[in-house]
Amino acid sequence: MRSRVKIAVCFMLGVFAATASFAAGPKAYIGLFEDNAVAVLDTADNRLLATIPIPAGPHGLVVTPDGRSVYASSDGDSKVSVIDTVTDSVRATIEVGKSPHGVAITPDGSTVLAAVFGANAVVFIDVSSNAVRGQVSVPGPHNIAVTPDGRTAYVAAQGKGALALVVVDVRSMLQTARVPLDKTPRALSVSPDGRKVYFTLAGSNAVQILDARTNRITKQVPVGASPHHPLIVPGAGKALVVSQGPGVLSVIDTSTDEVSGTVKVGTLPHWIAIGSGGRLAYVTNEGSNDLSVVNLDSLSVVATIPVGNAPRKIVVQPATAATLSDSGSRSSTP
Repeated sequence: MRSRVKIAVCFMLGVFAATASFAAGPKAYIGLFEDNAVAVLDTADNRLLATIPIPAGPHGLVVTPDGRSVYASSDGDSKVSVIDTVTDSVRATIEVGKSPHGVAITPDGSTVLAAVFGANAVVFIDVSSNAVRGQVSVPGPHNIAVTPDGRTAYVAAQGKGALALVVVDVRSMLQTARVPLDKTPRALSVSPDGRKVYFTLAGSNAVQILDARTNRITKQVPVGASPHHPLIVPGAGKALVVSQGPGVLSVIDTSTDEVSGTVKVGTLPHWIAIGSGGRLAYVTNEGSNDLSVVNLDSLSVVATIPVGNAPRKIVVQPATAATLSDSGSRSSTP
């Protein structure tokens, strides 16, 4: 009897091995806006593992600190999809309101914030239950950044006649301040010490720097035309920003807030994620349907990976997540 059970188990393991694709490193998740899907990439060998269908218009992406879940909003729908990173399948969907744009997550992983553009609100999702626990009114919210202490969120508000950075207290879910703007805010990122907010504006070829203590813009850093996503590299004393016009990634020295280098990437670069202990940047190129992998030490593109149509947002699992469930990810056709 034992021998029969052993044979059956070995057979099932063989079937699983034949149909599963294992990630040797942390996985990257890439929203394919025109494919209505999220692509999954093994960052160890730059191999596509799967594509995961979600509702129309993948927009925002965040990964939980433990690497086990990815939250993806769909701005052509009203849902945020919760992706299980072990099985690479959608395990839950959350109704948040019409046309959710960017999403953010608190550093402790307890709360996902969704900018629900069509509802003029930022919605707060309890990660433990995947239930909406509240919301705050914000006109035309687009992208969100949360401070390292998890207490404050900065929201790029694009509402007509109400262009601003809106400051929200995460715990009370109340608006605490508003920084009026004369141009449309795009994407934003908070410095590790919480003192500065780096953000971009439509029609301005510079990264704006907001002093978080005074809510005043203290500097503009000239970069290429149409800058989009700024991102701080943790512990490296540098920030990155993509400029969509020339298709470049610029490096900003955060001690001086001056550009220290640039590298050409693909067409219409959209978003950035950091991997490999801060040594690599992953840049989505919406216009060329690929991903540029940039070595930040040499400032050179070390790989260009076709990923699907109109890649926008991207997140990379924390390095420790590569060991989840033997790093297994069930494969599907990329």
